[in-house]
Amino acid sequence: MRFGKWLAIAMLLLSAGACSSAEPKPESVRTWSNPVILPDEWEEYGLGDPFIFAFNGYYYLYVSTRDTDAGIKVWSSPDLVDWTYRGLCTEDPVTTAAYAPEVRYWNGKFYMYTSPAGNGHYVLESESPVGPFRVATDNFGRTIDASTFVDDDGTWYFYYAGTGGIEAARMNSPLSVTAPGSPTGAYMDGWTEGPTVFKRNERYYMTYTGNHVFSNGYRIDAAVSESPLGPFKPFEGNPVLIRTEGKTVGLGHNSLVTGPDLDSMYMIYHNLEGPGVVGPLRHMNMDRLFWNGETFTVAGPTDSPQPAPALPVFADRFERDSLGKSWVTSGTGEWSVDPGKGAGVRAPDSSDIALLRTKSKTEPGYTAEFYVRSESEAQAESRVGAVFSYRDEQNYGTVWLIPESGRMELTERSDGKERLLGSAALPADFDYSQWHKIRIEHAAGSTGNARGVGNAGNGGRAGKAGEAEKVGKAGDAGSAEIRVYIDEMRKFAGPASTGGGAIGYAAAGLDGRFGYIAYSNDVNGSSDGRVYRPLPGQVQAVRYENGKEGKAYHAVSKATADGKFPYRPGALSLKSREDGGYVLSVQEGEWANYLVSPGESGRYSIHFRIRPLSENASFRLRDQKKRKIAEFSAVQESAGEWQTASVQGIELPAGPQRWKLEVMSGILEVDRFWVERYQPVEKWEDNFDDGNDFGWTRFEGMWSVKDGELRASSVSPAKSLTGEPGWSDYRVEADLQRMDNTGRAGILVRASEPANGLEQHQNRNDFVRGYYIYVDSEGLHLDKINYGTTRLKSVPFPAEAASVSADGKLQLKVSVRGATIEVYTGSSSDPVLSYTDRSANPLLRGRIGVQSADVAVRFDRVKVQPLQ
Repeated sequence: MRFGKWLAIAMLLLSAGACSSAEPKPESVRTWSNPVILPDEWEEYGLGDPFIFAFNGYYYLYVSTRDTDAGIKVWSSPDLVDWTYRGLCTEDPVTTAAYAPEVRYWNGKFYMYTSPAGNGHYVLESESPVGPFRVATDNFGRTIDASTFVDDDGTWYFYYAGTGGIEAARMNSPLSVTAPGSPTGAYMDGWTEGPTVFKRNERYYMTYTGNHVFSNGYRIDAAVSESPLGPFKPFEGNPVLIRTEGKTVGLGHNSLVTGPDLDSMYMIYHNLEGPGVVGPLRHMNMDRLFWNGETFTVAGPTDSPQPAPALPVFADRFERDSLGKSWVTSGTGEWSVDPGKGAGVRAPDSSDIALLRTKSKTEPGYTAEFYVRSESEAQAESRVGAVFSYRDEQNYGTVWLIPESGRMELTERSDGKERLLGSAALPADFDYSQWHKIRIEHAAGSTGNARGVGNAGNGGRAGKAGEAEKVGKAGDAGSAEIRVYIDEMRKFAGPASTGGGAIGYAAAGLDGRFGYIAYSNDVNGSSDGRVYRPLPGQVQAVRYENGKEGKAYHAVSKATADGKFPYRPGALSLKSREDGGYVLSVQEGEWANYLVSPGESGRYSIHFRIRPLSENASFRLRDQKKRKIAEFSAVQESAGEWQTASVQGIELPAGPQRWKLEVMSGILEVDRFWVERYQPVEKWEDNFDDGNDFGWTRFEGMWSVKDGELRASSVSPAKSLTGEPGWSDYRVEADLQRMDNTGRAGILVRASEPANGLEQHQNRNDFVRGYYIYVDSEGLHLDKINYGTTRLKSVPFPAEAASVSADGKLQLKVSVRGATIEVYTGSSSDPVLSYTDRSANPLLRGRIGVQSADVAVRFDRVKVQPLQ
């Protein structure tokens, strides 16, 4: 089992005050590697459609059932690393070939939704996450891959695969959905399945998968909406997760779960390993999400060892027979511990409060979770709940669940005086005698990370007035921002005067039972800056390493010797992006540190997306030993547009590293940087005179080599690639001849993630990432293909004399350097088409290829050479 092994690698998670030049110290760090193989998985079927959810201190994993078997398997884990097989949670014959089981806890019961063999849905219910689950409904249809979501007001929603993409409908109850479904806008131009919906900062996010489970092009997209029913707007960077070649391919059908530290977020998905004996053989994978405002990226797919999810600073499951030394009690309550039930209290009268608190204390910014239920009949004013930010008996906060009024109340005691911060109604069927999760996000400072940037910027300064909301790091001075969630429903968000302190439980007038409790000194993604990002991959610029101002970001004294770089207090500046994210604004003399970890040593390309705000700007990357990694320079363009600055062929060692981004001159905005594998381009050509196309990979179409030409039939779209995936800047040329004045044919450059879009009845000819330069009856065109097609530019068909050779073939020549594509025809010395991709996702590496549709075409004299 690869999951849970120990490796000694250099992975020190740095303290907030770490000096920017310090080198990470070796530390034994627990790791996992994708794909995950677990004991007792379905033989020759694996771990398909993995779903993980957390309850009362443990994670539970459910997967699809082999087509020939009945029952659903379940595993549990305390940390997403060590998994224990818990057996079949149901053996009902209805669950034969149970696809994509998902479980949601509500009011004392666990509800499982599954579609046996993809033929409509059943709901099963249980009093335990490990079963036994009993069938609770008849088959109510709705195709396949159900997922549920509960909004802040307690309304349930049901999502499933429809013929035109993901559909959604309101639910009557956990056991009933009768409303007609409606399209959500989440659609992948083909069969779309595997939805997951969650809410963050008042926005609804959906991840979903398509198009066929047996395709290497199976992939995950993401979308965002203002409503749980949509319309959902796809992310510009879709797919958020894909790989068609390499160690893991065919990635899809994900779930999402919060890590043990209560702050991080992970995407759980499967990879395709090929046909099994009865269906696809798949295994589970896990990679972390990183947020920037209202968008996220997935740090994957990874296949090298990754650090295990961080644990909370404090956690207790009360799996013993006494409170232990970590706890302090006060008030007149009588406390005890039952290892099978948790901590309990026989509470005093409602006028007195029985209180249990930790000896350890949180920092001013933290996240805490609690599991609470009542155990006696409610009386007037009786209540049970969670304690937070406890400094002493006169200063602390409490989240109360109050059965008599059916409400949640948030109170704050300051210098012995209690005030009500807020209250909210709980659902009418809320059963106080069952477990309920209370989650508190306590963001210190005057801003409360309201837009979800977390620690990015570490408070203080957020760009010029009006450019971005202020963003505070946990620990900044000023009013705290508190968010309270009950069973994942947000019931309060607003300011408070509380800070750091102990957490715990409280009861008044009610006997209470208390389960898992934990806290971490991170909130709303603030842990993202302390995590080593896997490379190849990308890093959002705002996710620089935590540190104290004056130490990690600016001059280390009031002024340098010549006064050139005066000390400026506050953090680096942030500015808003149109999509709700943020970019970093840095100027001469400032720097930011980033934690990265290449999976393998080798040669890489490094790209920055920047926008110079001065006439000229220059910056560099150095490692922890102050050795130069790369230098970059840029010139401001008249329109102030975004640019891509790149270096290629950089040798990088494997393992965790700290990179220091230093601005040497000028001012610039930095959106992100990303690192890709590099392979040098060598001069190469193929004239097909040997009668074969060895070295080419055919993905679609009917191909042949005849009379020294590579030929594609008009019967179906055709695509064939050659070259190396790490090629970056090069010039390619080819002769092509369309046999009729119909259809289109041309050259692919920077082609990556190819798959056959025609297999499995997917009927797609855009299963690739790359730029497509082609001709048709109307002219010459440049498209950007990314499992979908975007027209970038078109020009009229070039003059015949300059474009066609003596044998009647069109000569196409394409130069790609950085984000700029130039197209030449025939013997022309000037480009007939030129385009610079200034989008957030330019394609900067990949092979070459030829492609056609709706016309018979012949290719010849394909040549590639590096650009000088």
